[in-house]
Amino acid sequence: ELKLKSNEYGTFNGSFMAPATGLTGQMSIQADAGAWGQTYFSVEEYKRPRFEVTMKPVMGAFRVNDKITVHGEAKNYAGNVVDGAEVRYRVLRVARFPFWDFYRSWKWPPFNRNEMEITNGTATTGADGTFAIEFTAIPDASIPKKDQPVFDYQVMVDVTDITGETHSGASNISAGFIAMNVDWDLTSE
Repeated sequence: ELKLKSNEYGTFNGSFMAPATGLTGQMSIQADAGAWGQTYFSVEEYKRPRFEVTMKPVMGAFRVNDKITVHGEAKNYAGNVVDGAEVRYRVLRVARFPFWDFYRSWKWPPFNRNEMEITNGTATTGADGTFAIEFTAIPDASIPKKDQPVFDYQVMVDVTDITGETHSGASNISAGFIAMNVDWDLTSE
């Protein structure tokens, strides 16, 4: 508890130490007796992270139904690798359409574009700290090929080492029925 006096502008400030023992979590500060108000904040125990997860760039162009492999690595900040860690992964898919389709269609968006989980599972980091996630770029069968949808696949991983510390990473890959999408901004001249 602090007793404070406001300055000529009507503001006041003070400081205090949060309790060193007891439960952490949501706490609050409140003012009463002349200046009414309350604010909430969180107090958490700080734990310095020991490792990080890095997703490698996915090279190449993909079409639907291709098998895609996403690579990643778990490495300690000291430089050594995190081997034998559990890797939990999810792959989500969402459809998008060429911009010109907006003008062609009276109903936008023409299809349900909600994300869908197409696979999930677990893997283990190897002796070199790397891992690989393989999935098939399954399209949404309810969307006709003629509308040229592009499917964005997001691969999300959570890596947990033997001490229980967990860190995450993500990678994005696109695949469609056509091999290339080109946009030209041509003038009428």
